[in-house]
Amino acid sequence: MEKKITNMRAIVEKFAEAMNLLSVGKPMHHQRVAYLAYQIGDAMGYSRDEKSELIYGALLYDIGSVFLPEKEGVEYSFCELSKAGVGLIGDVQKLTYVRDIFNACRESYTGIALNELPKYAVFSQIIDLASRVSTMLNPNDAALNQVQDICDTISELSNGALSEGVVESFLKLAEKEYIWFEALHQPEVFLSYISDSNDITLDDVIVLSKFMSRIIDFRSQYTAMHSSGVAATAVRLAEIMGMSEDECKMMMIAGYLHDVGKLKVPKAILEKNDKLTDEEFNVVKEYAYYTYLLLSGIPGFELISSWASLHHEKLNGFGYPFGLAADDIPMGARIIAVADIFSAVAEIRSYRQGMSREEVIQTLADYVETGALSRYIAGILIQNYDDIYSIRDEEVRKEGARYFASAVDSDDEE
Repeated sequence: MEKKITNMRAIVEKFAEAMNLLSVGKPMHHQRVAYLAYQIGDAMGYSRDEKSELIYGALLYDIGSVFLPEKEGVEYSFCELSKAGVGLIGDVQKLTYVRDIFNACRESYTGIALNELPKYAVFSQIIDLASRVSTMLNPNDAALNQVQDICDTISELSNGALSEGVVESFLKLAEKEYIWFEALHQPEVFLSYISDSNDITLDDVIVLSKFMSRIIDFRSQYTAMHSSGVAATAVRLAEIMGMSEDECKMMMIAGYLHDVGKLKVPKAILEKNDKLTDEEFNVVKEYAYYTYLLLSGIPGFELISSWASLHHEKLNGFGYPFGLAADDIPMGARIIAVADIFSAVAEIRSYRQGMSREEVIQTLADYVETGALSRYIAGILIQNYDDIYSIRDEEVRKEGARYFASAVDSDDEE
């Protein structure tokens, strides 16, 4: 039996923080949605397992935003987000109920009684309501000063965009003052509803991190397969270098999550087809630090965190985010660095086509000569170029097929 590496509560805590990077100007938004959804579900008498499903559905409710244009001042409806997000879940068996929640979303619930709705349609309504309330809450005002206006707004949606029964349950819950205090000031209390005894193995984390890599990468067609390529390349390098089975699994996770901080980078910068300005590059550089912040707090992730978050450090000391000296850069981070450059230059980007074999090899050699990459690891990749490229290409094609299928489904629903 595979040993536990961490616990689900720690994973969920950092996932909520990662998703908040997408919610500019709405601090603690996903924590609030999860907290409110749980409390509404509790008020409606759902079981512990059902309320757990509500929490995960709430945390994932807007993953479809990766396919939708980023427009200032535009708030997409829950149904728009749900329709766009279904394809992202794909083959993650543990999240099939989230897909069911998304698929159960309706534009209108006029004339439909609560007892006529399937369970996941009710869950869809609960999460929709929770996200609306979270968006309306102003952290700069006292919680109780906002209750009446929020309740009036939600009441107007009853038996239309929201089911009357769900609205009534929320309004009853809204009479409890502490709900508003916690929702505004301490929504992370929802984590206490998740057991920290739930064992999470390396294999579990691989599945979850691969899913997370889609949220990271699918925001742009030019990076849609990047993390899958980095993970496949890094694992093959680790195998050739004689790393253990568990180390190779951790390398795969680090590859999938190495760009998680990039969730904070605006899509306009990711897809810019010209050289970045100094100010834009500073935004990009900062994402490596966010990767460090998100991964370093997870128990059992010590190696994974250092490998993923230090992949932009350079042996010549001019990397980021910490500007580490060569002796302070772990071997795992050096492997991810080589895999990252290799995958990036082989890919089609907004500003160029993918490089040829000769161009890729020359680029790696140039990085080695400037002191950015490990000569030893780059040499292994070059010596095993065809083998590693083939493995990377197979993974990239599979993930690319998922991306384009999901993107087409999203477009068809609009």
